[in-house]
Amino acid sequence: MLKEKLLNFEPPVDGNPLVEMARGYQESLLLHQAFKTGVFDALADGPKNAETVAREIGGVPERVVLLLDALAALELIEKRGDTYINSEVAQTFLSSRSKFYQGDLLDLQLSPERRRQWERIADWLKGEEIRYWNHRETFNPSFVRAMAQAALGHKGFKETILAIANHSCFQSAERLLDLGGGHGLYAIALKQLKPELEVIVFDLPQVEQVTQEYSRHYNAEVVFMAGDFHENELPAEQDIVLAFDIFYPSQTEKVLRKVYRSLKPGGYLFTKHWFLDNTRTSPKRAALFALQLRLANPTSYVYSLQEMEEMLVKIGYQIEGSTPVGDSASTLLTARKGEETDA
Repeated sequence: MLKEKLLNFEPPVDGNPLVEMARGYQESLLLHQAFKTGVFDALADGPKNAETVAREIGGVPERVVLLLDALAALELIEKRGDTYINSEVAQTFLSSRSKFYQGDLLDLQLSPERRRQWERIADWLKGEEIRYWNHRETFNPSFVRAMAQAALGHKGFKETILAIANHSCFQSAERLLDLGGGHGLYAIALKQLKPELEVIVFDLPQVEQVTQEYSRHYNAEVVFMAGDFHENELPAEQDIVLAFDIFYPSQTEKVLRKVYRSLKPGGYLFTKHWFLDNTRTSPKRAALFALQLRLANPTSYVYSLQEMEEMLVKIGYQIEGSTPVGDSASTLLTARKGEETDA
C-alpha cells in the first residue's frame, strides 16, 4: 500500500546513467588537474603526508589534503593512516618515471582545446567550423607519444602482434612496411620476434625522433622513411604492410591503391581501425570517435567494416578475415593482394 502511494514519485526509467555521465566528466577533470599539479610524481617514491606533498607541489596543506582524499576515493592513490601513496595504476601510468607513462595521452584527451571542441557542438551543428585541421601540425611528437602510450596501455597491442606473428605469411616474410607507423611500436615488436625482418616505418619527418627513441629503447633497429603517404609513392616489394588507425581522412582509396602497388603478389595488408557496424551506432567508442573527428576535420570519416571490405575488394584485394582486438572497439582486417591488376 505504501509503495503504491509513492508511485507518482518514481520515474518510468532509471536516471542514474545520466548522472554517472556527468560525474564521469567531473572525475576526468579532477584526474587531469591532479596530474598537472605533479602529485603522482610526488608520491612515486613512497608514502608522504599531506604537508610534504603540499610543499613539493606548491600547495596549501589544508586544501591538498582534500585533493588527496578525493583521489583516494577514486582509487588513484592509497591512504595509509595520515600518509598517501600512489596506487598501482597511478604508479604504472601516471608517474613520469614509468616506462608505461601516459602523460602525453592524458594531456591529449583532456586538453582545454579538446574540451572546447566538445563544448561547441551546438555551434558546429549550425554550420560553424570550430577547428582548422592540418595533419602535418596534428601529428607532432607529443601526439605520437600519446598514441604510443595508448597502445602500450591496452591489451589489444599484444593481441594484434600475436595475430600477425602467428599468421603463415609472417614466417616467410622478408620485408615489412609500417605505414603511418608513428611510434613504430608494432613494427618494433615484430622485428624483435623476427630480427632478420627488414622493417620500414613510413611517416612524416617530424615523427622520426619518436620512432628512433622507441627503437633504441627496445633495441630493435628499424629504418625510418620520411614521407607523406597522401602525396608520395611507397617502397615496393613489401611482403607485409601494416596500416593502423590511419584511414580516417577522405583519401583512403587512393592510399589503399598505393599500398596494393607496394605489395608483392601474394603480399598481405593488415589494417586495424575503429570500424562501425552498419547502423553506425556501434561499437560505442567508434561512434563517438566519428563525431570527435568530424568536429576537428570536415573531411574525416569512420568507415564501417563492410565499407572497408568493399573498398579493398574493388581495388583487387582478397579479404581473408577480420577479428576484434582488445575491448572489441578495434578490428584487425586481413587482406591479400590478388593477381596483378592495375590498381
